[in-house]
Amino acid sequence: KEITNSGVIDISHGLSQLTHLISFQINLGGTNISDVGVSHLMDAIQSLQHLSHLHLDLSYCRKVADVDGQKICDVVQARTSLIDVFVKVCETGISNGGCLLYTSD
Repeated sequence: KEITNSGVIDISHGLSQLTHLISFQINLGGTNISDVGVSHLMDAIQSLQHLSHLHLDLSYCRKVADVDGQKICDVVQARTSLIDVFVKVCETGISNGGCLLYTSD
């Protein structure tokens, strides 16, 4: 089945309940999620105070746009506990055309 915004919202709600989570990896590449799903997911990630490892793949999510890219950057930069970050946004609606949005390396 296709992962949709409502599915990502459900994932985000559950994720926000895992307050002591230190590592999170999710591949949403090629799904139909849009700004709604990305916004909820980033809000959940922002709430994870102990998160130190984040791998997020949004490749080929054509509905992910500039506003989503900015929110992703803002959340990642605000999470000072992160020591390992990899965010991939190849072939999305983000206008900078870059394949790799953010990495800790």
